[in-house]
Amino acid sequence: MGWWRQLISGHRPLQDPRPLSEFEVTLMLIADPEQLTVHFVRKLHELAGIEEAVVYLANRKRSAETFSRIDCGGSVEDLPATLSLSGRTMQWFCTNQEFLPLDRDEEVVDYLRGELEPFLRRSVNLACPLVAMDRLVGAVFLRIPQTALDIGDLAKLKALFRQAGVAFENALLLEERLHQNERMLRAEQLATIGQFAAGMAHELRNPLTAIRSTVQFLVCDFANGSEQQRLAEGLLGEVDRLDQIVGSLVALARPVDNSPQHVQVTEEILACVSFVETRGKSQGITFKTDLQDGIRKASCNSAELRQVLLNVIVNAFQAMPEGGTLSIKASESDSDPSRILIEVADEGVGIATDLRHRVFEPFFTTKPGGTGLGLAICGNIIRRYNGEIWIDQAEGGGTAVRIALPASTSISEEGT
Repeated sequence: MGWWRQLISGHRPLQDPRPLSEFEVTLMLIADPEQLTVHFVRKLHELAGIEEAVVYLANRKRSAETFSRIDCGGSVEDLPATLSLSGRTMQWFCTNQEFLPLDRDEEVVDYLRGELEPFLRRSVNLACPLVAMDRLVGAVFLRIPQTALDIGDLAKLKALFRQAGVAFENALLLEERLHQNERMLRAEQLATIGQFAAGMAHELRNPLTAIRSTVQFLVCDFANGSEQQRLAEGLLGEVDRLDQIVGSLVALARPVDNSPQHVQVTEEILACVSFVETRGKSQGITFKTDLQDGIRKASCNSAELRQVLLNVIVNAFQAMPEGGTLSIKASESDSDPSRILIEVADEGVGIATDLRHRVFEPFFTTKPGGTGLGLAICGNIIRRYNGEIWIDQAEGGGTAVRIALPASTSISEEGT
């Protein structure tokens, strides 16, 4: 324990136990993870003289595969926005559940250096896990003054982190429950929209067919290149667009046989890439795939998975009109072997944080001329197979669409 005396901190000793007990009570009264983070960081400054604290919390509502940086003010843009659960740092915390002094434990730091380098550049000298019930809830990276800390103060600092781990676990569980309630409400809304859409589609398709047939007949009577022909062809295009919207409404409302197949995800991804590769190259888009070898089959429908992937890929094309790199990844979940993870990431302008949860709502769109039905249908498909689909910021600043699907449940099923 000798190195602790040289590592940290210039704060006044924590002689009085009351601040910690008061802190514990306050933690249990805060239910929002972001507000809890702000309060936690403020108390670290007050009680332990911390110069800087950067907090990462689990995205449990999104398959718990990433830990997102929580904004507490200050300039931290040079630090990663997320840390992966499968990365070395988080795996080390999962295994050891101990504080890690970054300027003393050279062997471990060298092993983790690839991920820790941005923190080391900011003179962060202590990394601490947030743990509750032997589960990693988050991690905190601290910069602490290089003066003495006695063993008693160290014990109190660890106690503070134990309290915080439980509080963050409770807050994240509540957030997860609210997320589940939100999904149930969305399912009810989709059912209502579906009933309305089915009736509207039936009423609209018949007159649309009659209009299209009549306009096609009239076009033949107009001189080539005339204004009348141009207007008639434009009308045909609008009729086709309306028919496409009606088709999307029908797809949103269509009752389906929810009998999953055992789908080789990598084959579907490669098939989709081959479909759109020519179009992508003409637009200056480069494809980059990272597909895990020997990945298990997913429990879903191959045609519907391909529909989802093509929709997401085309959206990525539209987000990169000047070209760029489209990255597609597929792997088994490190934390949950029963889940297959797919990521499609572009280098476009991205989607604002406050809009990401809305892109799967019917009729919501950020694109001029968009119907707002494509991603709503994708969300409907994925959720039908007990999967998840969500939006994050890609590493390059664009949009990353992430999909989690259940893996086939047995070897015999995977072979079918």
